[in-house]
Amino acid sequence: MKLFRRWRRKSLYKKSLIIFSLVCILLCGTLIVYVYNSLVLYERNLVENYIIYLGSKGELNSPNVDTLFSISPLEKQETKISDGLEKIYKSNDIDIKKDSKLSTDSLYVYDLYNGDNLINKVSLKAKDSYTKMGILKINEWELVNVENYFKDGLYKYEITIPKDYTITINGKNVADDLITSEGDVTGLERLTQFVEIAKTKTYNINNLVYKPEIKIYDENNKEVKYEIDNNKIIISKQFKEGQTLEEVKEYIKDDFDILKVAQNWSLFMSNDTGLNSVTPYLIANTYMYERAYSWSHSIDRTFVSSHRLQNPAFTNTKLSNFIIYNENAFSCEVYLEKNMIVSGKNQIDKMHDRLYFIYYNGGYKLVNMEAVTE
Repeated sequence: MKLFRRWRRKSLYKKSLIIFSLVCILLCGTLIVYVYNSLVLYERNLVENYIIYLGSKGELNSPNVDTLFSISPLEKQETKISDGLEKIYKSNDIDIKKDSKLSTDSLYVYDLYNGDNLINKVSLKAKDSYTKMGILKINEWELVNVENYFKDGLYKYEITIPKDYTITINGKNVADDLITSEGDVTGLERLTQFVEIAKTKTYNINNLVYKPEIKIYDENNKEVKYEIDNNKIIISKQFKEGQTLEEVKEYIKDDFDILKVAQNWSLFMSNDTGLNSVTPYLIANTYMYERAYSWSHSIDRTFVSSHRLQNPAFTNTKLSNFIIYNENAFSCEVYLEKNMIVSGKNQIDKMHDRLYFIYYNGGYKLVNMEAVTE
């Protein structure tokens, strides 16, 4: 009653002003809601956002989506494939890429990736469009087709580790029946012809619904760090290393002269010695032996510049960066400068290579050489 009496006492001007203000507030509120809803609708109907919207609503799932693969026993918990898909669509992990080869003016084709895994190929067409606020063109989309590409899991990995390492997925030990191949350390094939060096094993981990917790442990049960690249994890064996011969001498069986091997090879390559100067360090019918034999019988050898060696012939010699692969194999870098006189002028021939040795028939043999790029 008091409010009513106060209202009656107000002048017509004040009453009009109040009513006008309320109408303005109502109109402004309505306009703000309209603008907000228009912007939300515009954002949602941008083609990539609309695809995510469809995915979060389960409209990109085939009717038999929960039977497309048998969920791995390494999964965290009992779940459904559709639950994992919904989580992916609502996360920031989804990546949408337009398939420019299949798309046309009327058909829009997009590939949906979860990390490096292709999940779906989605085809849409714009069936209609209209304008909001005079400037926002909003398309109405029709879902034409969806192809699923996750028949071996929403998450899958290929993991290569040393043979004496172990893996857990979501806290569960990975069984050996998931090993798909075994092999030797890449890059050491010429050594592993004769000695076993840190064999590797490769696992294929498939049929996971959720992003797993992967832990890798070395032979001492110490957790090892890793990186994932294109769904692959590759961990190499950590070998003993040393900068100088003294640091690794206890792991080398013979006190043989590594530098002499390198010097003899250098002299052989410059035609200062013959094949017999290097064969004591080689194994018959191997890469290094064939390389030496070919050079000794090559016509290219006749084109080596005529020269003579200075005294001393070798200076600035250095052994460094030793790697001990096991008790029967190691490698190291050798640097040396061979001092020659060619056409009356001083000339230095530099050698900077990594030499690979194995212990074979009671002594170390040279089985590979690789140039070191500075």
